[in-house]
Amino acid sequence: MNIRLREVEPGDRPIIFAHQQDPVAVEMVAFTSRDRAAFDQHWAKIQAEPTSLIRTVVVDGEVAGNILSFNREGEREVGYWIDRAWWGRGVGTAALSAFLRLEQTRPLHACVAKHNAASLRVLEKCGFTFEADDDTHVILVLPGTVS
Repeated sequence: MNIRLREVEPGDRPIIFAHQQDPVAVEMVAFTSRDRAAFDQHWAKIQAEPTSLIRTVVVDGEVAGNILSFNREGEREVGYWIDRAWWGRGVGTAALSAFLRLEQTRPLHACVAKHNAASLRVLEKCGFTFEADDDTHVILVLPGTVS
């Protein structure tokens, strides 16, 4: 498989919208999917934010997901969404590894649903370690010096 990251193109957004409508994926990430208007508003906001770093994950020429970093409450955070069709093939780990070469701010945080063992494993493979948890989520951190 050829897994790469690229800038988000206008044609990616309908595909990314469809990914976040998948009820199995939504349950896995403990996320409420957005309707089209809310999705478009959210993406316009994050793409306009100068501190956001956003990439489309492409596998063998097909949009397989997205990955981004952003500031939340004074901390840098990473998030990603891989389409269920690509789960279990190493796409998440490869995409996050490539993204971490672009996003070099450390520490870098990630928040994942406790029951999402696959995503927890992706983060651990990429060097993230446990920082805290609550009833539903685990917070992990990729330690290091803030750059």
